[in-house]
Amino acid sequence: MTARAFQAVLISSLLATSLSAHASRHAAPHAASTDEAPTATVLCYHIVESPQDPRMEIGRDAFRQQMRYLSMTGYNIIPLRELYDYVSGKRASIPRNAVVITIDDGWRSTYTEVFPEMQKLGFPFTVFIYPRIIGQTSHALSWKQVKEMSDAGVDIESHSFSHPFLTKRRHAALDDRNYYQWLDRELEGSKKMIEHETGHTVSFLAYPYGDYDHYLVAACARAGYAAALTCDFGRVKKASDPLRMKRFVIDKRMDFAAFRRYLGAGSMRVQDITPMPNQVFEPEQPIVISAKIPNHESLDPKSIGMALITPGKVNPFSYDAQNGSISMILGDAFETLKGKSLRALIWATDKAGKRLEATWVFHVPEQQLPTNPPPAAQPSSLAPAGVIAGAGTSGAKSSPR
Repeated sequence: MTARAFQAVLISSLLATSLSAHASRHAAPHAASTDEAPTATVLCYHIVESPQDPRMEIGRDAFRQQMRYLSMTGYNIIPLRELYDYVSGKRASIPRNAVVITIDDGWRSTYTEVFPEMQKLGFPFTVFIYPRIIGQTSHALSWKQVKEMSDAGVDIESHSFSHPFLTKRRHAALDDRNYYQWLDRELEGSKKMIEHETGHTVSFLAYPYGDYDHYLVAACARAGYAAALTCDFGRVKKASDPLRMKRFVIDKRMDFAAFRRYLGAGSMRVQDITPMPNQVFEPEQPIVISAKIPNHESLDPKSIGMALITPGKVNPFSYDAQNGSISMILGDAFETLKGKSLRALIWATDKAGKRLEATWVFHVPEQQLPTNPPPAAQPSSLAPAGVIAGAGTSGAKSSPR
């Protein structure tokens, strides 16, 4: 090899090394940004406060508590369409702590219980109905109610035509020709009828029973569905398959602590709590709720919040970033709180992006306690006012799965 050739090889090698290093420096941030892209939790409900108490039911009080929790504690309720646009690349991002609310089947409680609560809170939500049930029982929606919700902005989508299992393996007795003819009626028939009754395009499907396979996924796309939702457990990411979007099914077997964990909340340490956990107390006026966060330096101070998960207005709170103390003054609210068990909740995001929470319950008596009560009248045991983690106990009489 001549000196000139050796020099050319050396220059070429150095240039390649430089370009490789440059590419590595620029590829790493891109990979990190993909990993750190926000995700969404899709919640799936069926029936609220059913007189028949089926398995998929959730109590009215538990449902309202969950919705107040989402409303008060920094979650962002987004429409399903917005999540689809994000997954499919039509939208660059979604807010942190994004939640989509869906209701399956078409039960009457969607109109009597869910619809008023969502309107009050200003929450968008999607209802997946199957036309075969509409108007056929006193516990089901009527087309008039479906149209009223649709006209009010509720997203009405398809749950097939008659809610059967749709996968090919469930219909082994049918040959391919008869299976796909039947499947087309379930998919296209539902879509066309809902569009006729509401006047709006149907773009999404919820697989009945969460059952799907690759044959069904392909058939959904052919039938004109842009996305479909499963009952697979997990969050929806930017790279998720739009025709296999995951959901969290909520029913009465889930208590409030489990509901919060489903949404990704970890435990936060707090101390010096007032009122103490499970305390029955006669507060002075105004009522002051307070706590101290011992490891507040590890938290994003802008993410810290405090709320009382009760009906009514949201009360302002005060946070001292120097010592981690947080408090809320309820002012003239005492009369409306008499005789109730109240849940206080503090939340924050740590510097790694993990949501943390602490919660506790205390009780306000119906009648004023004596000024100097005898020993027998005092509470027999109180939880220590030291450290409390975020798991808590449910204040709802029945909570989701």
